[in-house]
Amino acid sequence: MKKLVTLSLLVFSTLAMAENKIVLEVGLFPAGSFQATSLKPKGALKKNGNSFSADKIIVSVESFKTGIDLRDEHFWKHLKSSTQPKITLSDLKAQGGKGVATLEVNGVKKLINITYKEVGKEVHANFVAKNSDFKLPKVDYLGVGVSNDVNINVVLEYN
Repeated sequence: MKKLVTLSLLVFSTLAMAENKIVLEVGLFPAGSFQATSLKPKGALKKNGNSFSADKIIVSVESFKTGIDLRDEHFWKHLKSSTQPKITLSDLKAQGGKGVATLEVNGVKKLINITYKEVGKEVHANFVAKNSDFKLPKVDYLGVGVSNDVNINVVLEYN
């Protein structure tokens, strides 16, 4: 009985924990899409009254997984992980469902607009980044290209 109670508490505490993650939704042309997900963003999102801020949220390019190993390698190479291994979101300030931050990809920084909603002790945020804004090469692999716009969804627990 004691083992069952311990196991139940462990399962409940695991389900109650937030899952910080970043999901990139990548469109393909002429058709299709895929998602690249990282469960390893680092940094602290802080709540002060009804506003949110973060000095820096960092994610390793090679922490993104697409579900296919070869596609992961192509994805990392496209994002130039060998020379620019991190993606950084900094100077985040948000209130009332909208915010701004600086996104750095491939050594290029760009101010971005974010929309978000608070869900329990998490913030679910969304924004769009353009590959061309970050000087990323165009992709054409066996006649399939990558769309310029990438939808980015972020879930972070806040303090």
